[in-house]
Amino acid sequence: MGTLSREWAISMAFSLVLLLVFGLGLVWLNIERVDLAYELNKMQRQIDEVESLAAKLEVERNTLITPSRLREVARDYGLGPARPGQIRRVGPDGAVEASPLVAVSDDSRQKGQANASPDAPPAAKTKPREKSRAKAVGTP
Repeated sequence: MGTLSREWAISMAFSLVLLLVFGLGLVWLNIERVDLAYELNKMQRQIDEVESLAAKLEVERNTLITPSRLREVARDYGLGPARPGQIRRVGPDGAVEASPLVAVSDDSRQKGQANASPDAPPAAKTKPREKSRAKAVGTP
């Protein structure tokens, strides 16, 4: 019987050690789960804050780019609608093209200046450009 009780004691000790290891493993997993839940909640709060900020910034952007607000800011800086000759378009090859607004105004100007020489640039074309450069630089 001594061997039976000895085997029983060894198996009982092994069972207790195994039970202790599994118990500690379960406790460790539960602690990790709680830590991950806290971290997940923290990240969710950060995501909510960023989404809220993005929504506020979108509203502010939409408010700032309204046509009435842009007109007001342009008036404050002394800007107005583009005059003929001020708008140019750059093509994909880098060539500067006149915009349709310029082409229409150039046609009407050419009809009015039929007696002027074709090589001379119109005076109205260069003066607005010089004025706009002076405004851009900040000199009167």
